Amino acid sequence: MEVAQVLRMNGGLGEASYANNSLVQQKVISLTKPIREEAITSIYCSTLPRSLAIADLGCSSGPNTLFVVSEIIKAVEKLCQELNHKSPEYKVFLNDLPGNDFNNIFKSIDSFKEKLLDEMKFGIGPCYFSGVPEELVEGGRMVLTFLGRRSDDPCSKECCYIWELMATALSDMVSQGIIKEEQVDTFNIPQYTPSPSEVKLVVLNEGSFIINRLEVSEVNWNVFDKQSNFNFDYEILSETLKDGGYNVAQCMRAVAEPLLVSHFGEAIIEEVFDRYQEILADRMSKEKTKFVNVTILLTRKA
Repeated sequence: MEVAQVLRMNGGLGEASYANNSLVQQKVISLTKPIREEAITSIYCSTLPRSLAIADLGCSSGPNTLFVVSEIIKAVEKLCQELNHKSPEYKVFLNDLPGNDFNNIFKSIDSFKEKLLDEMKFGIGPCYFSGVPEELVEGGRMVLTFLGRRSDDPCSKECCYIWELMATALSDMVSQGIIKEEQVDTFNIPQYTPSPSEVKLVVLNEGSFIINRLEVSEVNWNVFDKQSNFNFDYEILSETLKDGGYNVAQCMRAVAEPLLVSHFGEAIIEEVFDRYQEILADRMSKEKTKFVNVTILLTRKA
């Protein structure tokens, strides 16, 4: 099967869905909020648009998709109030690979609009949603955030350690005859974690954008860790959510399960993630584990 058909998050609203296991991503979104606000303020104040297009270039599914859209609209409406301007029209374009669960996103749009209107004291401009691609126009701003690394070494531990631990679980199953060695040898994760210098070089070589900001941030693997600085009351969490191994295994399952099912079949999935959870819990109890994220703010050249 083509990678594009299985490279997606777990859809739906089940226990292993991306919608219910994307708090790490929400933490990264929160950390990068100042960069998005800089982009929004810059483009609005320099163009005063009557119509504003917002595109999510990897929207996936779940609350984070519309969370970012909500943030952007609120920021623009705040500027409109401060400058005594009429609200612009909003056109929201949601983009992702074909296998993405767009159904759940579009089912939630009406409730999203109602909630946003309730939160905005002075109302908002017309807002339209579409699931089609959108080209970034001259002067447009783009904020990209993705897994990366601080080190210039592409084989450094911060690149793929969390995947190496999954490989350990799979290797254990090979040694016990549950899956075949050649299956593991031919299983590849289509991911590359670049350094800031690599990202900068790619942008400069491509030539269509000005780099406004380029930053690196970190978040704990376990978003419910007491040290994660996430906005929640640790004492009221269920015992399950206090289990770091469970949290991280579920987060990774929401991302990796379609790839694993496509390659190994569904029969081994529960076994893989039970083993993975134990391995993660052991390693996280002995060392600090963090995701490294690279964020870049770009402006489209004339």
